[in-house]
Amino acid sequence: MTRQSRVRIQGPEGAPPVILLHGWTMTGGIWAAVAERLCARSYAPDLPAHGGTTGYAPSVEGGVALLGDLIAEQGIRNATLVGWSLGALIGWRYLAGGGTGIARMVSLDMSPCPLPAPGWAFPMRGQSAEKAARSAARFRADWPGAARAIAQGMFARPDSAPPRIEEGIRAQEPEAMARFWESLVAVDLRAAFPALDLPLLAIHGAESRVYAPETGAWIAGAAKRGSVTVLPGCGHAPNLEDPVAVAEAIARFAALA
Repeated sequence: MTRQSRVRIQGPEGAPPVILLHGWTMTGGIWAAVAERLCARSYAPDLPAHGGTTGYAPSVEGGVALLGDLIAEQGIRNATLVGWSLGALIGWRYLAGGGTGIARMVSLDMSPCPLPAPGWAFPMRGQSAEKAARSAARFRADWPGAARAIAQGMFARPDSAPPRIEEGIRAQEPEAMARFWESLVAVDLRAAFPALDLPLLAIHGAESRVYAPETGAWIAGAAKRGSVTVLPGCGHAPNLEDPVAVAEAIARFAALA
């Protein structure tokens, strides 16, 4: 299948480049409120098998391939890479593999190792390998029901999830989402952080019901040049819950203000 990616480009040519990678089951359109607040040339692709992107494997490695193609095709250099949840995993994996074009990276509410592991205190809350497998089966069997739970789990308060979020999740293809889920929960990038020699900022929601906010402190400590920002009142989707604060944090970190 021919690779085809949908990318939303916003901001003037010549402005500092920012790449915005969305989370699992979302599309690049969820970045609009953040992108419009950045003095930047932003690129927000739909990840593989999400939205209008086709031809890439629905996996973390497929996302890495898409990111590399985007950077090469657009001639992007010295970019700020921003990854939310799955997008952060893809960004870290791209950098760990020697990916170019990135000067600094921001992660939003993500752990480098989503499943429990010996000595690891920051996996996805309440998760296990067995539960992750059951979740994949549920995605294949009852995607509409799963979509509602996914949407509600993203926010600090379940009843604050906008209807459009659940509608967007339901529009995704269940088999592709299940395969992507299986890929992302299998990732463990903890060992990569000491070698990532660029500034890393971990933004976490103080009220996230997906990852403990202390995960950010681990990232900041494991990286050579790491820092952390915890946003009060936010859950797993700070870019949707408080786009102003997220845009300001990115701008300060990347000197875009």
